[in-house]
Amino acid sequence: MKRRINVLTAAVTLTGIAALFVSGAAFAEGKKIGILVWSDEARYRISTKAMLEQLQADGFSDLEVKQESAQANKAVAMRLAQDLAAQKMDLYVGVGTNGVAALQKEISATPIVFNVVYDPVGEGFVAGWEHSKNNLTGASNILPMTEIIRRLKTLVPLKHLAVLYTPGQKNSECQLQDLQAIEKEAAIKVIPVPLSGEDDIASLISLLQGKAEAIFLTGSGFVGKFIDPILDASIKAKIVPVSHLSDYVDKGVLLGAGADMQELGQSTAKEIEEILKGALPTDIPVKRPNRIHFYLNLRTAKAIGLTVPDELKKEAVKIVE
Repeated sequence: MKRRINVLTAAVTLTGIAALFVSGAAFAEGKKIGILVWSDEARYRISTKAMLEQLQADGFSDLEVKQESAQANKAVAMRLAQDLAAQKMDLYVGVGTNGVAALQKEISATPIVFNVVYDPVGEGFVAGWEHSKNNLTGASNILPMTEIIRRLKTLVPLKHLAVLYTPGQKNSECQLQDLQAIEKEAAIKVIPVPLSGEDDIASLISLLQGKAEAIFLTGSGFVGKFIDPILDASIKAKIVPVSHLSDYVDKGVLLGAGADMQELGQSTAKEIEEILKGALPTDIPVKRPNRIHFYLNLRTAKAIGLTVPDELKKEAVKIVE
């Protein structure tokens, strides 16, 4: 009997060791993944590309992948989510808050992995950061707002921060709430500025002139759609534009802070791999960024008439000149 147990133990051990060397292809073969990307903005493109490259590098090359873009249109996102759900994929990926929201409405049992979602708990996608208690998990681009404000104060004597958000868009409201939560600690006054129509943008300069030293652009779909006139108004009013979305720096935001989108995509890929190997989404904690990158637009600084400290320039991973 003792010998039999030893033989069995050895067999199990060898099986376990062999399993460690099974390539990703064994888990990917015949599996279908549907990806719904909210828009073609840089942060979504970079993270999605990094996710797919990581899956390829890890041997998950036999996956059948169907990728769709909603082109920042909620109606299109819902239609695409319905189409993907009808195809009964083995796993779904939502990139961007609105893309995930569309998938969640259509899919209640099949795993959904999200990417580039600022506050998945506040959005109601998951019950908590450690355990989702449903069929979702993923990677968040949430950031400590104190780090952004601390650097902003090296640029301008900040006392009043206008926050451009869209009522009813939860990710945008979450960012406003996070900034309001640090008002006392940061010694600033947050001024909520709701934007939901083009008329709101037309009156932006008169509303903020002399009342705020900087404006914070949240991840509102409306803010993203009208970012050019918003930035024009901000720069004309000599008000510093700042955002947690680093790709906005190319468009004219002076100071951007953001998660490393490549790292975020790679984290998402690892979660997909765990699920394809049998893990449940609820048992995989939501990933937060390990690194925060800062970006500067010196053209905007010059237009506003600001000198950027050398220390901040050294810290920036990208400078637009």
